[in-house]
Amino acid sequence: MPEREPSITGYLTLGLLAGRDWSAYQLAEQLGRGVSELWPSADRGRYAVLNRLHSAGFVETRQEHTGKRARTIYSITPEGREALAAWLRTPVRPPTVEFEGMVRVLLSDQGSLDDLRATLARTREQALANREMFARYAAFISETGGTFPERKHLFALANTFMIGHYEHVISWTEWAEQQIADWPDTVAPARTHGGQVHDMLAPGREALAGDQATDW
Repeated sequence: MPEREPSITGYLTLGLLAGRDWSAYQLAEQLGRGVSELWPSADRGRYAVLNRLHSAGFVETRQEHTGKRARTIYSITPEGREALAAWLRTPVRPPTVEFEGMVRVLLSDQGSLDDLRATLARTREQALANREMFARYAAFISETGGTFPERKHLFALANTFMIGHYEHVISWTEWAEQQIADWPDTVAPARTHGGQVHDMLAPGREALAGDQATDW
């Protein structure tokens, strides 16, 4: 692959600039508006990516003055548009999950039952807050067309996924809280709750059986 190929954050930035010109601050604001929940690293590389895109010739800059203050405005170049279009034709990588709460669940045998309960409760609170955020985005797009009215049909696809994702997290935390309700601690259930563990794994076994049936 070319050495100057953008990162996913770079492609996100090019996608924003494909619709209109932005300042660095405006781009950073847009990347943080729901995008960081979809692609967390976008939140960490908001500003540095612009320098790399500029060095690669994918964006160009100009100065705009408001009174005595000047700001740099970024525009996508024809090469930038070509790079973005070429990337959209490549095979997509499989989705991944960056989920600290789940990592803590996996390691909960090294902590207390109260720690596990707190992790589930906090995860649910976060999911509720994020679901509300995307619900507000949906209302904003429905009422105004959104910041990118020419892409509202695409934003609707993504918004529905994100709402469903957070609803799944909320449902899972509530289910998990019920599962651990009679656990004495976070260690013993591996020995004392074999039947419950078997039942919890039923969806996985059913999914495998369904996949195997489809293969036939």
